[in-house]
Amino acid sequence: MPGLTTRQRGRIHPMNPRVVAMPSATPLSETSPLDAAAFRAAMRSVPGTVSIVTTGRAPNRHGLTLTAGCSLSAAPPSVLVCVNRSAGAHDTILSSRSFCWNILGVEHRDLALKFSGQDGSKGDIRFGDGLWCDLKTGAPSLVGAVCSFDCRVVNAYSDSSHTIFTGEVVAQTTRAGCESLVYIDGCFAAPKAV
Repeated sequence: MPGLTTRQRGRIHPMNPRVVAMPSATPLSETSPLDAAAFRAAMRSVPGTVSIVTTGRAPNRHGLTLTAGCSLSAAPPSVLVCVNRSAGAHDTILSSRSFCWNILGVEHRDLALKFSGQDGSKGDIRFGDGLWCDLKTGAPSLVGAVCSFDCRVVNAYSDSSHTIFTGEVVAQTTRAGCESLVYIDGCFAAPKAV
């Protein structure tokens, strides 16, 4: 990049020319902490696709609503989801080494609320609503989801309050022509084309 010194751009790692060493930054201990409430308020402006991550087999199925998921790679097809370590599904994902990432349509708003614990339900009771099937790993797949990605856990990274699970997609379903459910500014919404 013109105008930047080598220190500002980062340096090529001597042992692996494909790895770029990041320039040094101010240590976190020297910066003032960011206000958590201000961070949460800012994040309300970031739209997220609403999904339900499921794991386990009946009668020990678990699931939770989340917006912290995304594609990771096309070769091999992989996704990642971020799950709070206090969630009932967390330890089951770890032990079963599988999860299904179900992307919800606008018609699944009530299901999103149920799996977020709004009604106080936990565990297998949440699966009383909706139609569920198994694809390959045994993790519950929502019939009629916009898409469902049945995944074998490849890695699990703990960071702060969450674990980032990366999963290789071993089976999937897709339903064409439906509107995805999104969450923004504390509300469910449907994206509109511009």
